[in-house]
Amino acid sequence: MNNFGETVGTDIAIIPKGTVINGNIDINGKLEMYGEINGNIVSDDRVTVSGNVTGDIKANDIYAKDSFIEGKIECVMGAEVRDNTVILGDISAENLVVDGSIQGKLDVKGNITIGEKAIIDSDIKAKSIQVSNGAAINGHCSLCYADLDIKSVFPETVEVEAEEDKTKQPAKPKATVKSKK
Repeated sequence: MNNFGETVGTDIAIIPKGTVINGNIDINGKLEMYGEINGNIVSDDRVTVSGNVTGDIKANDIYAKDSFIEGKIECVMGAEVRDNTVILGDISAENLVVDGSIQGKLDVKGNITIGEKAIIDSDIKAKSIQVSNGAAINGHCSLCYADLDIKSVFPETVEVEAEEDKTKQPAKPKATVKSKK
């Protein structure tokens, strides 16, 4: 309830800077995390991370800025990895925006937007990928969720074994030499 007697519609749990939680968090509603969590986070809403997490995160969507996350991230909707964020772990989401650094596999059913400050050391599977000038990507990119049949565009190629080198001469039989006695 606010000062005017009205009910605020969204519940938000806030973990302030300087707070350390050793254990899992399971929440119905939004979570804003500015401290440190050593455990998994599960939310049916948005998780905002501006601190450190060592553990997996499952949420409707995630927004990470000025954070360090070591663990797997699974989002029903989208994930945003913003400035000064390092993620060591796989990310699975519907859509992804990256301006931070990620080392782990990315599996995105929709679009990935990679900003100019992004550093990605990861294999990427997505429907589409948009990369800004200045971004760094080290890994294999696959548009496996695209509405495009690659095989219908390019003809199938068949590898042909190379014939033996015909310039080789057959081996000559060894000569026998008889000595005179």
